[in-house]
Amino acid sequence: MTAHSMTRRDLLKAGIALAGALTLGDFDLSAKPHRAGERPTLVVFWLNGGPAGLFNSADAFLANGAFGVTADNIRALGNGLYVDAGSLGALPAEALAHMASVHFRHGLYTHNDSRAAVLQSGSRSQLLRMAAAMPPSAVRCAIVNNLGLPVGVSTQPNSEQGVSFERIVKLDDARRSLSVAQFNDIREAYSAFGTHAAIDNQRSTFAAVEALVQEGANVVFAQPAFTGRQDRQFDTHLDDSGDVARQIMAPITPALTAFLSRVMALPGRNVVTLLTGEFSRTLPGADHAKGGTATIIGKYIRTGAAGRQRPDGSPPENAPPPEALWAFVAAALRLGAATPFGPHLHDELLTYKSALAGSQPTAL
Repeated sequence: MTAHSMTRRDLLKAGIALAGALTLGDFDLSAKPHRAGERPTLVVFWLNGGPAGLFNSADAFLANGAFGVTADNIRALGNGLYVDAGSLGALPAEALAHMASVHFRHGLYTHNDSRAAVLQSGSRSQLLRMAAAMPPSAVRCAIVNNLGLPVGVSTQPNSEQGVSFERIVKLDDARRSLSVAQFNDIREAYSAFGTHAAIDNQRSTFAAVEALVQEGANVVFAQPAFTGRQDRQFDTHLDDSGDVARQIMAPITPALTAFLSRVMALPGRNVVTLLTGEFSRTLPGADHAKGGTATIIGKYIRTGAAGRQRPDGSPPENAPPPEALWAFVAAALRLGAATPFGPHLHDELLTYKSALAGSQPTAL
C-alpha cells in the first residue's frame, strides 16, 4: 500500500494500534537511550571453545536426540525458546522471564579467526566500542581473572574515545568505592573468602564481576570456566552425547544463578548479561560450526528465540553476522542513538519498541 492509497479507515486503524501500544507502555516515542538515572552495564561471560547448542537451542535436537536432548531434559520458556533444564533452565525466575537466544554466522572455522570475528570488528574491539558508547564510569572496560581474553583476540587494541582495557587479576582491585561490608557481602555470596589474592578460580571470578557491576562498570568480560585447559574449555570434540559439555557447565550454573539473582535486583541499574563463545558445535563429531547462538539476559529482554539452530547444530542459513548480535545487546542496554553498531533485528525480543530496529543485513 502506498501513502496515496491509504484510506480514512487505514488511518483510523493505525491510530488505534498506536494508542494501544501507548496504553501498554511498550512504545518509546521519545527514543530515550535509557531511563533517567538508570546506569547500564554489560557483563560478557565468554564460553571459550564454543558450547553446543543444547543449552539455548535445545528444540533443534529433539527429533534426532543429538547432544543427549530429550523431552525430559529441556525446558520451554516461551516464544520459541527451549533451553537445557539443568543449566539455563535452572536460573532464577527473573532471568527466565527476560532471556533470549540470538544467532550469528561468521562463516569461519578456526577458533582464533572465529573469536576475532565475534569480539572484534576488524582491528577494533567490540567491548571497547560498547563501553565508549555508555555514560562515563570509574571502570570502563574490565577484563577479569587470569584467563583474560581468548587466544586470537587482540589484547591491546586501539582505544575507543579514550577507553582501553583494564585488567583485574586481584580480587581487591575490583573494589573502588564499596564499603568493606558491601565487599564482604559479595565475597560471601560466592564463597570467595580467604587470603588468596589472585582471581584464578570461578568463585573469585564471579565475586570480582559482581563487585565491578556494583561499582558501576560499563563493560565487564570474564571467562567463567576453569577446566585446566585455559584456551579451549568448551572445545568438546566427539561429544555427540553432550555429556562433557554439561559437565563443564554444571559448576557455572550455581554461581551464575547467584549472580543474576543479585544484579538483576539492583535498583536503578540495567545489567545485561551475554553468554556466548566463538561458535556452536555441529554433528557428527561436535565439530566447529561457522557461527553460533548467544544467550542474552536483561530487564528489557522479552523471553524468546530469534530462531532455532539446524538439526546438525549449525546456525540458520539466514543468521546475520556477529555485528548484529552487538547491535541487539546495545538495544537491550537502551543505548539509543549512542550505539555504534547500527540498527538491530529483533524488536520482538525487547519489552519496548526501539527506534533503531532495522532490516536483515547480508548473512555470510
